[in-house]
Amino acid sequence: MQTLYQIALITHIVGITLMAGTTLIEYLLTKHFWKLFANDGSRAITSNEDKFNFHLLVNIGIIFLILSGVTMLMIFQAVFVKQIWFQIKIGLIIIIAINGSVVGRRQDKELKRLISLEKSNFYRDDLLVQENLKADFMRVKNRLDLFYISQLLMFLTILTLSVFKFN
Repeated sequence: MQTLYQIALITHIVGITLMAGTTLIEYLLTKHFWKLFANDGSRAITSNEDKFNFHLLVNIGIIFLILSGVTMLMIFQAVFVKQIWFQIKIGLIIIIAINGSVVGRRQDKELKRLISLEKSNFYRDDLLVQENLKADFMRVKNRLDLFYISQLLMFLTILTLSVFKFN
């Protein structure tokens, strides 16, 4: 039973690390994209096309996290379920998943839509449309910044709760 617990714990740590690490990398790549975009929009758009599908790594992390968490709960006969640190941790994991699925992916799709419009140069001569497009880009940038910072803070809170196990 001890070996099963250790395997589950390692898998749990790998799962949360995959999720948090991938989120951090996506955030850093997004910051890099916006720096490029401010200086050279066409170069930023080209660099964004080569983007790796990080959602796959996050989904693998979620699977690892859930399977190993359920395994550890079964080993300890769900003793943690009544502890406040655990309840907060589970709540944060649910919020992270919903936030990523709803807010993060929605902003990614919006950014791709805006990039597609920018690449087409269809509205090149319409200054009003160009100004609206820039405002839309800034709105997406601000929302993505808020999204990534909130996700990273929730991951930090989860790790802190897991280490200190406040009651």
